[in-house]
Amino acid sequence: MKDTPNFKDRALEVELLKFYPFEVSAKRPRLLGYADVKIDEIIIRGIKLFEAKNGGLFIQLPAINQGGKDYPVVEIKSKVLLDRIRRKVVDYYKALENA
Repeated sequence: MKDTPNFKDRALEVELLKFYPFEVSAKRPRLLGYADVKIDEIIIRGIKLFEAKNGGLFIQLPAINQGGKDYPVVEIKSKVLLDRIRRKVVDYYKALENA
C-alpha cells in the first residue's frame, strides 16, 4: 500500500498502554521490562526495554525465534516514529525509576 502525501505529513499518536518492569539483573544488556504501545489504532505488545553496557536505554520490537534466528513481527520503517516510541517507553521508565 502506498502512502498518501497526507499520511506522511500526519503525526501518528503514540501512547504507552502498559509497562511491565522486571527486577534488574547484573547481566548486560539488561532487560528492564516489556511495554505495550498504541499507535493510532494499532497496538504493539511485547516491546522490550534494555539497558546497554554503556548505560544507554534501547528498545527491541517483538520478534519470533525459529531455528535459532529471530524474525521481526513488526517493522517500523520511519526512524522518526521509532524514536517517538523509544522516547515514550524510556521516559516512562525513567519516571518510574525516579518515583
